[in-house]
Amino acid sequence: MNCPECGARNHQCKTRFDEFLVLEFTDAGYGAVHHLTVAAYMVQHSSKLTREGWLFERDLLREFLAENKSPAYIRKQNKDVVDSGKRTFKIKSKTGVPVINKTTWKKTILDVRSENSEVYCEGISAWARSVLEEAEAIEIERG
Repeated sequence: MNCPECGARNHQCKTRFDEFLVLEFTDAGYGAVHHLTVAAYMVQHSSKLTREGWLFERDLLREFLAENKSPAYIRKQNKDVVDSGKRTFKIKSKTGVPVINKTTWKKTILDVRSENSEVYCEGISAWARSVLEEAEAIEIERG
């Protein structure tokens, strides 16, 4: 059975995501794209997010990829926005209900190869660009 949110075969997306996080936290070469890995995965798995959280993650992808903003710049820019004491919206879903209806994507995390950091970073970037392209076509109202 495929993942009902991204379409990855046999629900292997979560296992692969967890494996990639280990790579990213243990090797700086892989970790260079951590910001893209998390945002792309979360956009494809909207049941983990509120509507506002999904829009926030999609906007992050846009800022990273289309506007070429660095993770350090985004962290500084969003310092108060993501501070749970100051944030005006919830990011994490309490219901587990997907906020978008899309169930298949052109690329999933399973399309990313990891034999070395260069191939990995290129693969994560290509996957994230594909996710952004498709996510921008999804109509979802802001709260």
